[in-house]
Amino acid sequence: MKLPDYERVIYEYNPLIEVIGQLRFPTILKIASQQPVDFQDSVRFEYPIFEASRNLQIPVELSNLLTQFSPNITSDLTYQFKSEDLSWQLSIDKNSITIATTKYERYETFVKKFITAVEMFERIYNPSFYSRIGLRYRDLIIRTKLNIKDKEWSELIPEHIANELYTPEIADSIQYFVKNLQLKTEFGQVNFNHGLVAVRDTEKSIDETAYLLDADFFTEEKIERGENVWNILEKSNRTARNLFRWSITNDLHRAMRPQAI
Repeated sequence: MKLPDYERVIYEYNPLIEVIGQLRFPTILKIASQQPVDFQDSVRFEYPIFEASRNLQIPVELSNLLTQFSPNITSDLTYQFKSEDLSWQLSIDKNSITIATTKYERYETFVKKFITAVEMFERIYNPSFYSRIGLRYRDLIIRTKLNIKDKEWSELIPEHIANELYTPEIADSIQYFVKNLQLKTEFGQVNFNHGLVAVRDTEKSIDETAYLLDADFFTEEKIERGENVWNILEKSNRTARNLFRWSITNDLHRAMRPQAI
């Protein structure tokens, strides 16, 4: 991709609904065979709420019954550690460690929390290397929350992103659509999903159309532990910033009240 390098800003009206970082590694059976007691002790003051869920795509009750009759049938567990306000979550399973937040403010805060968690994880489980590094940004443009409900989508989303919004024959008839692009980057790939989606304001019981911008950056090359991991995430962050800004108009940019860093 040859995107312009836009100025870095923080939006007062932040459209991010979720940011996810993930490191995958060759299977560590220790995580699957016993509860992560030591890891919980390391993170529980920041992430005091603990949950475990099965990854098997059948009901937990049925998987338990099957295991009784056939001990060889197992379902992988994902262990989740959540902050008290539920806005941050760490997850580990036998193949990955993941951090996710619904209260993203800036990259430095996000990556600092991830580095701290990964360093604790590496001391306890000692993964040999990382086989996939991912960083995902999910933005949702909701016009009523930005006080621009009377703006047309063609005023907010540029033609090079969604030419359908600029086509007179169908523009007024479009209800929903989502496009998927898989793009190469200098360090890997990005799955970029975007389009009009339906959302519901549960407080006001109002249905509304919003624009989703979902960019999932990843590399699947073997990466040794250490600085290379965080360099790739930093490149993903910078490219994500430029991709988002390239995907919106100046009108939308201003409506979200950008503040230079």
